[in-house]
Amino acid sequence: MKEEFAVYGRHPWALYVVGCLTILFAILLIVGVWVPDLTELAAGGLGALMLGAVLMHAKVKDSAQKTLPAFTMLVRCLLVVFL
Repeated sequence: MKEEFAVYGRHPWALYVVGCLTILFAILLIVGVWVPDLTELAAGGLGALMLGAVLMHAKVKDSAQKTLPAFTMLVRCLLVVFL
């Protein structure tokens, strides 16, 4: 991941910020099973991170195979938020 963030032109600390936020939003999604008010917030936050990931993949012209996981997660987050 460090190499990927370097290719995307991001600072090394960004990896840790994105990683921590991803874990936080994932945990909030799980907690959302019991506290439904957290679900949309968590899915929206994770969706925002995935949108950033898709845009970074597009910026460096990565293959669809490398972009697909982030895109799939983005779509799933959007479904949670809007359905």
